[in-house]
Amino acid sequence: MSDGLLFSGNVFVQRLDPNGQPTGGILGPINTTKLAIKAEAEAKPRTSNKKADYGQALDDIKIPKPTTISWAFDDQPAELIAMALMGEVMTINDASGTITDQPLTLPNEHKWTEIGHKNLAEAGLVVKQSTTPLELGKDFEVNYALGLIRALPGGAVDAGGSITISAQYNARSGKRIKGAVNSNTRLRLFGEGTNLANGKDVQFEVFDTSMSPSSEMDLASTDFVGGELEGTAKVVPGKPAPFVVDDIAA
Repeated sequence: MSDGLLFSGNVFVQRLDPNGQPTGGILGPINTTKLAIKAEAEAKPRTSNKKADYGQALDDIKIPKPTTISWAFDDQPAELIAMALMGEVMTINDASGTITDQPLTLPNEHKWTEIGHKNLAEAGLVVKQSTTPLELGKDFEVNYALGLIRALPGGAVDAGGSITISAQYNARSGKRIKGAVNSNTRLRLFGEGTNLANGKDVQFEVFDTSMSPSSEMDLASTDFVGGELEGTAKVVPGKPAPFVVDDIAA
């Protein structure tokens, strides 16, 4: 039977609080593109100053260094994006409503201005200059998702100026990521899978690791957006090691 290792598996993650206790549920399985464990040791040699073997090692002790964990993924639920952006996940729950004859001033040079609400409905939108209705697509244009409006060249408000707007804005719900509010993220990483080289089951667990982003997250990428975190595995009281890998025989 082959002793090679080619792993296909399911990776799960759970956040830990500052005291190392689980907080919230377990996420996964997560499509993981990298899970690198680097166990290192630092050499502490004692060198000779004697004439015959000056500079040679008389003793050489290896002292363990913290184990480095690198984890990359391209699944992007809000919780994982927050980890990759040192952030926290908040809930979006904006109610619907209407605005009636709300005064606005359009900037000159056809620049955008904010209406004050996002997720505008296309139906029922009325924009006026004084009492004169303006024509959508001729006098002005609207970004409904962001709640923006601007004058169009050659239209009735080409140079900008005062208008009123009546519109309905729809409810919004979802997740918001508050970025760059956490200097590191404390996690438990674990999983199970199969060694494709020999069909054996493999399980692993990193009990406690403090991680932070090791690369940028390119939201304008032309490929699937991924995130990557790096940190060190901690010694956890009651656990046999900072991490374990189980090769299951039966």
